[in-house]
Amino acid sequence: MSARDVVLSIAVLEGVHLARLVDDFRDLLAERETDDSAVQRLTPSAYPDDQDAARAFAESTRDDLLDRRLTDALTVRTALAPFDVDVEPLSEDEALAPRDLVIAEDDLDAWMRTLTAIRLVIADRLGITEDDQTHEDGRGDIYDWLGYRLELLIQAADELDERRGR
Repeated sequence: MSARDVVLSIAVLEGVHLARLVDDFRDLLAERETDDSAVQRLTPSAYPDDQDAARAFAESTRDDLLDRRLTDALTVRTALAPFDVDVEPLSEDEALAPRDLVIAEDDLDAWMRTLTAIRLVIADRLGITEDDQTHEDGRGDIYDWLGYRLELLIQAADELDERRGR
C-alpha cells in the first residue's frame, strides 16, 4: 500500500455484495446483447437524430467501449478479491465487521466508471430516471448505496489531487 492508495472501510457483507454486482455486470458485458436496454444505455448514441450515422458509429465503437468497461470491471473485481468469502456461516457481527478496501490511485477512474455504469444498469432495470426517485419497496436502495460509495471515491480522488497541488 502506498500513500496514494485510497482506503475505504466497508463491511464484509458490503464487499461480498459489491463483488457479486461486479460479477453480474461483467456477465452482462460479456453477453453483448445489443437489444438489451441496459447495454444500450452503456453505449449511448452519438447521433440520436440520425439513425444511419448512429448505427454506423455504434458498430464501429460498441465493442471497444464494452471491452474498456469490462477491463475496468476486472480491475474493480480484482481489488474485491479479499471479499470472496462465504457469508452464510458468519455471525452478524462478523458479516458487519469493517474491512479495509485498498484501491490504488491508478485504479480510481476504473472504479468510478464501473460504479457509475452499474448504477446505469440498475437505473435501467428499475426504471429510475432521476436520482431522487424512490421506490417504497426498497428496490432503489442498492442504487443509492452505490451512489454513496461513488461519492466517497470522488472525494478521495479530489483529496489526492489537492495533495498533488492540482
